[in-house]
Amino acid sequence: MSDFRRWLTRLAAVASLVALAACVEEATAIPGAPSDYIVVSDFAVPAGAVRLDPSFGFSLYRGEPGVPPERRAASIGRAVAFLVTDTITDRLRALGYSAVSTIDQAPQTGKRALLVSGTLRLIDEGSRRHPSEMRSAVAGDVAIRAEVPGLGVQPVQSFAVDSRTAPPVALAGAVTRNEAGVDADATRIGLQIAGVVAEVARRNNWVPATR
Repeated sequence: MSDFRRWLTRLAAVASLVALAACVEEATAIPGAPSDYIVVSDFAVPAGAVRLDPSFGFSLYRGEPGVPPERRAASIGRAVAFLVTDTITDRLRALGYSAVSTIDQAPQTGKRALLVSGTLRLIDEGSRRHPSEMRSAVAGDVAIRAEVPGLGVQPVQSFAVDSRTAPPVALAGAVTRNEAGVDADATRIGLQIAGVVAEVARRNNWVPATR
């Protein structure tokens, strides 16, 4: 084979690698996201994590069955997980960070990013018929990781959250410790998680989008 043909073969191979890299970037990166952003994955809800309020779930129509407990639990789990993720994302954006949410439990962006994920190990509806004794709760485990190009994804911090022991929320318009129900519980721990993530971002010189 001549030197010219060897050169053409090598050039074709390099072009193929470049095209492959472009495809990988397109598949993993979040379009339009700047550097130094934060990705919040939907929180997982394992089977058995939801404790239903036994006083609800009946049918309003006599003789007809109510919603099956499994379906109620799955619906509540999805709603609470979404609210936790949405609260974290909105709070980080309010603090000036470029934050996005995703259903991907293990995203890889190809850029410098903080990755937030977690599992809700308890979603307890309590007793809504007795507000003074509701005792609802949302508790879980959170993991913060950092993705750095060339170094991959590295663990940064792991911690547990529990709405029953979460600090009072001192934000205008936000829920307070006195409010009850799993929605309030989800918002409460979402704000707590966002505060920890923001502190990790600050310590690691993550740049807010407003700067």
